[in-house]
Amino acid sequence: MNLALFCLIRVRCVARLPMFFLPALLVMAPVSAQLATRAMPAYASAAEIPVSEFFRLPSYSQMAMSPDGGKLAALAPINGRENLVVIDLETRKSTATTSFNSVDVNWFTWVDNGRLIFRASNRQLETGVGRRGAMIAIDVDGQNSRNIAGDIRGGFDILSRTRDGSGELIVSTNLRDLDSDDVYRLNTRTGRTKLLTFDSPGRVVAWVIDQTLEPRVALRLEPRESASKPRRRTLWHRKSANDSWAQIGESAGDVDRMLPLAFDEDNQTLLVSSRNQGDRSAVYRYDISSKRLGEVVAQHPWIDVAGGLVIHPGNGRVLGIRHSAEMPGASWFDERYAAIQAGLDKALPNTVNRVTPGDDAARFLLVFAQSATDAGTYYIFDSQKRALDRVAATREWLPPALMSERRFVMYRARDGLNIPAWLTVPRGAEAKNLPLIVHVHGGPWVRGYQGVQWGRWPDAQFFASRGYAVLEPEPRGSVGFGAKHYQSSFKQWGLAMQDDITDGALHLVNQGIADKSRMCLFGGSYGGYATLQGLVKDPDLWKCGHAYVAVTDIELKQNVTWSDTARYSDYYETDFKRWIGDAATDRERFDATSPAKNAAKIKAAVMLTMGGQDQRVPIVHGTTMRDAMEKAGKPLDYHVYLDEAHGFNGHANVVDFYTRTERFFAKHLK
Repeated sequence: MNLALFCLIRVRCVARLPMFFLPALLVMAPVSAQLATRAMPAYASAAEIPVSEFFRLPSYSQMAMSPDGGKLAALAPINGRENLVVIDLETRKSTATTSFNSVDVNWFTWVDNGRLIFRASNRQLETGVGRRGAMIAIDVDGQNSRNIAGDIRGGFDILSRTRDGSGELIVSTNLRDLDSDDVYRLNTRTGRTKLLTFDSPGRVVAWVIDQTLEPRVALRLEPRESASKPRRRTLWHRKSANDSWAQIGESAGDVDRMLPLAFDEDNQTLLVSSRNQGDRSAVYRYDISSKRLGEVVAQHPWIDVAGGLVIHPGNGRVLGIRHSAEMPGASWFDERYAAIQAGLDKALPNTVNRVTPGDDAARFLLVFAQSATDAGTYYIFDSQKRALDRVAATREWLPPALMSERRFVMYRARDGLNIPAWLTVPRGAEAKNLPLIVHVHGGPWVRGYQGVQWGRWPDAQFFASRGYAVLEPEPRGSVGFGAKHYQSSFKQWGLAMQDDITDGALHLVNQGIADKSRMCLFGGSYGGYATLQGLVKDPDLWKCGHAYVAVTDIELKQNVTWSDTARYSDYYETDFKRWIGDAATDRERFDATSPAKNAAKIKAAVMLTMGGQDQRVPIVHGTTMRDAMEKAGKPLDYHVYLDEAHGFNGHANVVDFYTRTERFFAKHLK
């Protein structure tokens, strides 16, 4: 991306800032043997890398530095689960802070230099009948643990560490009212809380604290006025803890949302994201006294800029903003970090380099470098020596030299809408007449992909290693690409949304990249629905499709009560009807666009995989499709992982899933 297009108004662009150091790449002493990775075999090509290696958990992930810069914490696989480890940067020794064997640590943050707080849950059941999650605080040596919250079904957000040496946190959660968050000061050793928003406006869904850690802005979700309209959001402000709350703004609609983000340097001006009656969100200053948007702080020509602010952990100052168009990156308000970023990018020119700010007095900064072909390496920047120390690679067993390049493409759908997408072409292969897998993301109202896409399971790299081109489109409904891109998906399941996916494949055919006679679909959840519906709508185009945890009947999605979305009491009577439709009035469309009701139209090979504990898309969707295929006399490769929910996480199940998938595509695409 041309950084000049992402200039922040009150500072110059960072791309041309002079470099103030020239880092030397030094290798950090290895961590203790208990966490060291095993010797890696030498592969001649990515095709030789077994499924079990592609889908191993990373050696380290989510690495974060302690406030004083003296320690690193990270998630690491121990006992077949993701656990919390701490590395002392002075001794280069590591400690396993947790050693769970039945749950995973899936998120954590530092409380202070000697204590962490983390969320633990069984990933296999996070959308299943046994769904549970606990928020636990613990010392770095594994002692003095305390269960802060035993079942995280509602919100629990950490807004900030305190700065008075107390080791307490400022958090938002719904202890008083399930429908409204409050702000508390939390002592992680005793579990005691102090309510900071006793006179809350009520129905609060988001808080903004100022640079003194005082909650001063609340976003309130108003009662629904009509089932056919989205709920209004009102913005509330108070000058200090001793003042009353006053409404300073409101928004209504699915896309007309003004979101409060942070206070600016003066601790009075609010930074917000808003579309400002346009198509794309941008970050603005907001004048509280006049209740008007001010100057633009950050914007981009084709993606929404709706957050991503980088906040100084020690004083709450806004340092910069992160963004992700063709590739992820950062633009900095702060000249020190702008110069550090420029130096890192010169020292590591082939990776996207993410620097995490620390306290001003800290000697070290954490850097994470990765690219489309490099799963990522953690470094420490030593501000005294002005050098980079290499800590560890996340997936050392996947050599970047064997991974496939990934590039951004933009194609035009049949109605003229521009569709962003990413294309991965097998390393060493000419981009000509390749077998194609179109990977459709779930949601569908999420952003599915990034320019650097590794995540938990590197699907695109795996499929490319087996010789397939992989297209990952962002069809209408995907968020982050403007209001029109989002809203044009309403009531378009199986219609224009489906055409966007098909048009991406046909674009590659017209470019000579894809072989039209060898194309298959792959996806889970909504992506599973789109996989099956693609086989229904264009039966002569696709050779095969593998759908997993897939919606197979839209009416069933609306009416089944054994679903975790049923807990949103009015969802199926309100937003579902506006976004997708209503079986009472849209039955003909639902029937025409539900794969289970059109199984007889399918000509391609079908694989369907479900989770037996899934509450997001209950197993009845799988059995309904299975029965429909049987009735239509159509073959179906059907499998259920009884101990998984909405997605698969048990290592043996994951390896089995991708092994089955590999065989399926090899049979129908070679």
